[in-house]
Amino acid sequence: MEPVAHPLLQQLTLQPAADDQLLWHCPLSQEHVMQLVPSLLAQLDCQLGALQQGADRLFWSVTFEEVALQLHFEGLCDSLWLQGPSAEIHFLRGLAAKVTQ
Repeated sequence: MEPVAHPLLQQLTLQPAADDQLLWHCPLSQEHVMQLVPSLLAQLDCQLGALQQGADRLFWSVTFEEVALQLHFEGLCDSLWLQGPSAEIHFLRGLAAKVTQ
């Protein structure tokens, strides 16, 4: 059964980005992003790892088909991005377009 999408996914807007990034405009607070991330990654069939917190930034380790990726959120620029090898990001870009439209 497919996971239920979190209502906050509707707040994300997929943006053009480098080949090794998926970038969303994300006008949410850190608290809301922390609620949203598990659902977003479930929709992308990624496994969520540990959270690290900086002053204005959140980082998560992420795994997709045994490939290590990293998810970043920076509230000051309303950005959420997934970074990793181009081949995996290219595949995930197709899924992300369906999830956050």
